[in-house]
Amino acid sequence: MTKIGIVCAMSEEVDKIVTAFNLQKINTDLGYKIYQNQQITLIESSIGKVASTLAASVLVNHESIDRLINIGLAGALKNTPVGSAYFVSSVTQHDAFIPFEEYQPDMYQDINCVVPAHVKNTATLATGDQFIDNIEQIDSDADLVDMEGFAVAYVAKKHHLPITIIKGVSDDANSSSEAELFKNLTIAMDQTIALLKQVI
Repeated sequence: MTKIGIVCAMSEEVDKIVTAFNLQKINTDLGYKIYQNQQITLIESSIGKVASTLAASVLVNHESIDRLINIGLAGALKNTPVGSAYFVSSVTQHDAFIPFEEYQPDMYQDINCVVPAHVKNTATLATGDQFIDNIEQIDSDADLVDMEGFAVAYVAKKHHLPITIIKGVSDDANSSSEAELFKNLTIAMDQTIALLKQVI
């Protein structure tokens, strides 16, 4: 049986996955909320690249994980319907800058993600430590924007683990995004969990 590690940022997202997969909270001294069944170990990372990098590393280093999945909400940078969900084909950082050429390949890289063979409609993702509520804040050709995907993918790549990213569209990266995110959380996460069930 493939052991799957899931990194998810927000408790509102985590609660829905815990219910959908009948996960049980386990007691650890790792400083995180962690939930399990026989196949899945889910860690609640909190929001942002630093938090999700650390949580993904804790998961990989303390659990027997064969693959990593990052799941959660994202904003739409293009004409992507709110409430829809997508497997991410590749992810990059949108807020990275370094003038030193020798470090640019690492910081500016696109990381390819594992997508099921039957899936035709995918999205590209840009990750940064900004909550985007004005599309002019971001210079990216990606379809979606989030705050964790690249970080989890980076950890997976460093540990030679397959990475799958699934994102549900909660808002369209505009001035009402903060309110829209929570208003649309249930429908977006329901669609996201439907995709997650296709790979577990």
